[in-house]
Amino acid sequence: MSMHFNTQSGAIAWFARNSVAANLLLLGMIAIGLMSLNNLRKEAFPSLEPDVVTVSVNYDSGDPVQAEEGIAIKIEEALETVSGIKRITSTSDANGSHVSIEKESTYELDTLLADVKTKIDAINNWPAQADNPVIDKARMQDHALWVQLYGDTDRATLQDLADKLKSDLLSQSAIRDLEIKAKAEPMISVEVDENKLQAYGLTLSDVSDAINAESSTAMSTSLRNNNKTVRLKVSEQAYELQDFNAIPVVTSNTGTQITLGDIAKVEDTFADDTFVLSRYDQQNAVAIQIVMDEYSDVVNIVEQAELVVERWQIANVLPENVEIETWYDKSTIIKDRLSLLVKNALTGIALVFIVLALFLNVRVAFWVAAGLPFVFFGTLFFMTDSFVGLTINEMTTFGFIMALGIVVDDAVVVGESIYSTRKEDGDTIDNTIRGTLKVAAPTIFGVLTTVVAFLALANVDGKMGKIYSQFGTVVTICLLLSLIESKFILPSHLAHINTKRTATKGIWNRIQRAADGSLQWFNRRVYSQVIEWALKLRYAVIMVFISLLILVVGLPMTGSVRVAFFPDMPGDTVTADMSMQNDASFGQTQTNLLVLEAAAKQADTELRAPYSEAESELLSLQVMADSDKEGQVRIELDSESVYPSNEFAERWAEIVGQMEGVKKLKILSKMEMIDNFKVELKAWDDETVTAAGNQLKAELEKIAGVSGIDHNLDLGEPQYRFELTDQGRALGFDTASLAQQVLQSFGGDIVQQFQRGKDEVKVRVRYPESDRQTIADIKQANVRTNDGTVVPLSTVANVISDYQVSEITRIDSQRAVYISAVLDKNLIAPSELVSQLEQTVVADLQVQFPNLSVDFAGETEEQQETASSMVTMFVLAMIAIYVLLAIPLKSYVQPLIIMTAIPFGIVGAILGHWWNDLTISILSLNGILALSGVVVNDSLLLVSRFNELMKTKGISVHDAIVQACTGRLRAVLLTSVTTFAGLTPLLSETSLQAQFLIPAAAALGYGILFATFITLILTPSLLMIQCEVKAQLGRLQGKLDLQKSVDAEA
Repeated sequence: MSMHFNTQSGAIAWFARNSVAANLLLLGMIAIGLMSLNNLRKEAFPSLEPDVVTVSVNYDSGDPVQAEEGIAIKIEEALETVSGIKRITSTSDANGSHVSIEKESTYELDTLLADVKTKIDAINNWPAQADNPVIDKARMQDHALWVQLYGDTDRATLQDLADKLKSDLLSQSAIRDLEIKAKAEPMISVEVDENKLQAYGLTLSDVSDAINAESSTAMSTSLRNNNKTVRLKVSEQAYELQDFNAIPVVTSNTGTQITLGDIAKVEDTFADDTFVLSRYDQQNAVAIQIVMDEYSDVVNIVEQAELVVERWQIANVLPENVEIETWYDKSTIIKDRLSLLVKNALTGIALVFIVLALFLNVRVAFWVAAGLPFVFFGTLFFMTDSFVGLTINEMTTFGFIMALGIVVDDAVVVGESIYSTRKEDGDTIDNTIRGTLKVAAPTIFGVLTTVVAFLALANVDGKMGKIYSQFGTVVTICLLLSLIESKFILPSHLAHINTKRTATKGIWNRIQRAADGSLQWFNRRVYSQVIEWALKLRYAVIMVFISLLILVVGLPMTGSVRVAFFPDMPGDTVTADMSMQNDASFGQTQTNLLVLEAAAKQADTELRAPYSEAESELLSLQVMADSDKEGQVRIELDSESVYPSNEFAERWAEIVGQMEGVKKLKILSKMEMIDNFKVELKAWDDETVTAAGNQLKAELEKIAGVSGIDHNLDLGEPQYRFELTDQGRALGFDTASLAQQVLQSFGGDIVQQFQRGKDEVKVRVRYPESDRQTIADIKQANVRTNDGTVVPLSTVANVISDYQVSEITRIDSQRAVYISAVLDKNLIAPSELVSQLEQTVVADLQVQFPNLSVDFAGETEEQQETASSMVTMFVLAMIAIYVLLAIPLKSYVQPLIIMTAIPFGIVGAILGHWWNDLTISILSLNGILALSGVVVNDSLLLVSRFNELMKTKGISVHDAIVQACTGRLRAVLLTSVTTFAGLTPLLSETSLQAQFLIPAAAALGYGILFATFITLILTPSLLMIQCEVKAQLGRLQGKLDLQKSVDAEA
């Protein structure tokens, strides 16, 4: 075959002849990549982009309805015209309103923040007592490390140490953001004895005034003359207990001074208006959580924190019984997960090299593999913030693994072509260039079709969709770089190889010749026969393949292959998140948290028993609560644990069972990015949503696989209301003065706040705890009339008990109820649950309550957004692939023949899932989308070879097809086998951490294997049919022309 290429000019020829330029390009790219490696952030799993703007307004009205009407509704109305908003959710309670505004996934958060700010600033009719609104956007904050101080000691000691530790940690350069969790605020409590007040004729207000008169911020002046200056100071802030005890309150008749210590019990304690609990490894503790933002590097943060902790351990800063420890170190988890994937990548490279060395030539294999560093390091450079701004995480690393087998494809084809051209026509540089040019067009367009598919993948919408498609961007960059490598760098490396086999000495030579020989034997004896047969029975072949297609596509429909859109990601810790019903007491919260703590220990002991493992697998066990109604228990298991974390979570939940007063208990061993299941019920009135919500919740509780149900269907909290009696009014009381005295006696009056070291300390004056326990205490309490007469409260007011709603939730300007839950996706996928509910409960509810609207949020909503965007992308990719095939082939029909490989690639992908018992997830679909660009490459090679052969005269269609197929068999098999080989290590990976990636690898790997098999049999049959049809049409055309000319003569 004599095809004429100009081997003298052009970029390919220039680089092939100038090996210095080619090598500099190679080394330069690797150097830049290595430099950018440090600038790339590393994370285990990509974080969700923040997508919420919040507006909070504090308003202590004591009534949620007032907050809703005075604040939430005003904000909602102001934001009606702002664009880019997906939904507005507001919660209003006795202390104010909190509104969160979620953006649409394609809209910029900063733009939204600015628009919201402008609108909120324009509101000028806030309620009088409301604070200024605080407007903020969500920021990316990821956990980095827990530092724990714990031991058998009191909270004051621990908090003191924690404050010192905090400033020590913050002085480190990498650590920017940390928080002491569940911290109690210090308070000076002054509990006044009512009898003594009456004896001295005092009121609580008098006591408050006395404290303020004696203890206040120091004010000073100075005496100056030209010799010296002296400061004069009159008042002094009391700081410690003895200072407060000594404050004079009143001078008695006998002239002795009565001090505060005489009439009251003064204590230096912690604020008791919120319940706080913090334990670690079953001892009292204080926890510091270090977090990182999108700019910090977790490895540096952890290293610096560990240094500080080490210093504390050595330097004897800690008292006897207090210990310091760090746990849940995110950097090792990231290192472990990434090194796991890097290990798979290296194994993949080794396998690819072995395959190439066997069937080609060791030196060709070496130079093809040498292109990989160029591609990978180059990609790292383009991943930095100045280009696509990705981080190194499981998804992007997986992109590199996926790219492994694909990027060597064009290098393999070029290498194979150079090798065989030199073998036939002699070892010259011209032949090297000719070998490259021979396959230049099909490889360039082949890579472009793949690029299009991965590019489509990289542009999938939806916040979850974006995360799972990050590897698309990585592979796209890899592919474009591999084009440069295979056209410019590889030929210069292969310009001097010797293709004439030397002596047959050595084992390797024998192995290689055996491999080569067997491939040729297969080609001659098996494959040629198969093609002859396929061309004879071409219509039967097509029927068989179509029936297979229909059969396999039915597998997911019938449920033989499970489908769950978002896979469960294994978490690094196991957490129990508990919230209590509104009428539960904080005592109950504490009891339940300790039950959870003990149950965790028990679960560990029980699961360890069969393995006779002596050590506990619980590395850390942390209990924390910073409010009356909720708390968390967090556990880190040993990474080498004998039992998996999901088994532990199940056992733990079983042991705990149903605890008293619990509204929600969510035990999770997987990562939760958005709710598995969430439904929002909206209507104009409360009764409708509450009734509907209760019915839906009752239904949910019956379904297997549903746990951790959370909702806002709560009765509210009990309250007592006071109403003045006529007698009370006659004594000169009004509602305001009564209110002030009741609040003062029971809540306590905050007399002053002062700064002591790092803490702001409040001073509270009130009755002793024993006098403010029950409603009877309240009725017996005394109040004072304006002239100081002491009368019992029960004579001036009636006490009425009832319930008050504790908070009001609104979504998109309507009263709303939400119910969310965790699903076990092995039992029920979110989409299955939603369709099941829609057919049963939801249909009934909408009949029952015509004005109710039901929306499914959480994963279902994300799934719809992502899936519809994936369909669009798939269609666009198909069109682009068609165009990219039609141009080099100069034909309208042939691209369609080539694209028949795509549906069969999908068949292979589904069979791969079925065979390995995998669940089809978004990652499988991503794999399939990517696959559609790869599977056309092999057919393209065959068809373009066939077209070249047809140009040379005197060859029949049949012979041309056979020749094209047998001649390109080696290249086709090599590209497919290398792609599969690159993914093999990952497919056989057993560690939990990589499980979720396997479906994508399976879709690509098995899809390609299957499609290759199809390509080699189906494509020839279709080509034959195309030529037949063309010939038929030609004959018809001829007959018509003949007829026309006969008619014309007549």
